[in-house]
Amino acid sequence: MKNLGTYQRRGFLREHDPILQRVLVGSIGAEFTLVAGTVLGVKDGKFAAYTPDHEADCILAEDLLIPADGDAYALAYVHAAVIDSELIWGEGVSAEQQKSAIAALRVKGIYASEA
Repeated sequence: MKNLGTYQRRGFLREHDPILQRVLVGSIGAEFTLVAGTVLGVKDGKFAAYTPDHEADCILAEDLLIPADGDAYALAYVHAAVIDSELIWGEGVSAEQQKSAIAALRVKGIYASEA
């Protein structure tokens, strides 16, 4: 994941009014941070940075510190137009898996394209 101390925010939203929803991001037993623009997947009702074993669902709208001892709520975009090259993916997600996730996001109302 990105280190907030050195992370330089880049814009990922396009010129379309987004719709937000509150989601519960699951803890992994260690404190970690996700940054705005991270593609989130859902598995067993909890959200996490997208990996192929999750279903791509939304995009994190704010930086989020998830504590080691519990889950955290955050706002996520459930309908938006985004710049695909600016999205942030979970570790180990291949380009082919990103394409599949982007297709799944499109079905849900998140449209990714180049700037």
